[in-house]
Amino acid sequence: MEFLGELHPPIVHFAIALVIVSVIFDFFGLILKKDSLKNAGFWTLVVGAIAVIGAFITGHQAEELVEKAIEGTETYKRLEIHETVGNFVLGAVLLLTAFRVFVNKKSDIRLMGIYLLLGFLVISVVGLQGRIGGKLVYEFGVGVKPVMTEELNKSNNNGDVGKENYKYKEEEKEED
Repeated sequence: MEFLGELHPPIVHFAIALVIVSVIFDFFGLILKKDSLKNAGFWTLVVGAIAVIGAFITGHQAEELVEKAIEGTETYKRLEIHETVGNFVLGAVLLLTAFRVFVNKKSDIRLMGIYLLLGFLVISVVGLQGRIGGKLVYEFGVGVKPVMTEELNKSNNNGDVGKENYKYKEEEKEED
C-alpha cells in the first residue's frame, strides 16, 4: 500500500484547507447573517472531516515507508510527535464536525459562537500539525526521494545546493 503513503501530502493539504475555510465561511455567515455562507461552512467541514480521515490513513502508510530508516533517531521522535498530534487532530475535527451537525439542527447563535471558538482552536492545532509535518519534510528530509543527495553532492563549500539549477540567484545578485 505504498501508493497510499505517497498520497499523504496532497490529501493533507486538501484537509487543512477545507477545515480552515469551513470555519471562515461559518464566521462570516454568522457576522453577515448569510445562511448560504453557513451552509457552505457546514458542507466544507463535512468534506474536510472526510479529508482528515484520508490524511490520517495515508499518514500511517507514509510513516511505514520511512520509519525503519529513521528508527532510534531524533527525526523518529519528531515523527512520533507528528503521529500523536495527528491522532488528536483527527479526534478534534470529528468532534467539531459532530458539534457542527448539532448546531445546524438547533440554529442557536450562542451554540454557533461556541462552535466558532472551538473551530478556531482546532484550526490552531491543525496549523501546529502542519508546521510539524513541514519541518519533518523540509528540515529533516522525511519522505524526500534520494535525488537530493545528488544535488547535495553538487554543492560547493558555501552551501549553494545545485547552483547550476538555481541561476536566478546569480541574476538576483547582479541586480543588487
